[in-house]
Order: sequence, then C-alpha cells, then structure tokens
Amino acid sequence: MGIFPFFSKKKSPTLFRCSHCYYEFELSPGEVRLLETRNASQDICNIIEECEKCHFGFMIPVKYTDKKGNVYLFHEIVSMMKNPGKNTPMDYIFKNFEIPRHHLDIIKFFR
Repeated sequence: MGIFPFFSKKKSPTLFRCSHCYYEFELSPGEVRLLETRNASQDICNIIEECEKCHFGFMIPVKYTDKKGNVYLFHEIVSMMKNPGKNTPMDYIFKNFEIPRHHLDIIKFFR
C-alpha cells in the first residue's frame, strides 16, 4: 500500500502571477488546457490571460511546461512582453498588409 502514492498521475495546479499588480492564483490542469486551446495563436505564451483584479496586467504562469516540452517562466515572459524584438511591432501591425499593384507602380515612378 505504501508505494501507490508514488505512481499517481495527478497533476498539481499551475501558479499564475499578474505582470502589473503581482496578484497570484492557481489554475487546475483542466483550466490550463482550456486556456491553451483558446489562445493557441499567441506568439509568446499561449496561456496568458487578462488580470481579473487590476485589468492592466496579464496573468502569466510562474513556471509551466507544456506537452511539447516548452518551459514558460514568469520573468522571461514579462521581459519578452515589455521588450519585444525590433521587428515585432511592425510585423504585428502589417501582418496581413499587401500593397496594391498600382501603388507599386507609383513608388517605382518616384524613385
């Protein structure tokens, strides 16, 4: 009877912290999976949620490893959110932006 607790597959809840007010709470593994599916298109971390207390910051996992083996740490994600790469804002703004053909002709004319 004493060895069975070592083989249990019950996961512990994931601790989340706000990036602005540092409010903390825990989410169950089922709620974390729900966040992963809802925010699958996020670039930095797919389990980010808006803070329910201050509404300025984002709830970010303190330490979390997903099924693919990616490790998410709070201080790394916050630094990526505050200091994105130099092309990240322009890529976000002009993600699906296409210049019409007649504008390209005008640009070539003035060169």
